[in-house]
Amino acid sequence: MKVSLEVEIIGDIRLIREAGVEMMPAMAMEGKILHQGRTPNVQEAIAILEKALAEAASGT
Repeated sequence: MKVSLEVEIIGDIRLIREAGVEMMPAMAMEGKILHQGRTPNVQEAIAILEKALAEAASGT
């Protein structure tokens, strides 16, 4: 992937709950939960991010 992303690890349970996360670990981008409940492997994480970036670019 040829994009620059800032990764933030959030451990504050209050912020996690406010974000709507129900199961940990979770991935989110721009306030939208992308994945939760288990750690994705590298290929899965790339696919999740590519889908989210495509959706963001198309405005959906």
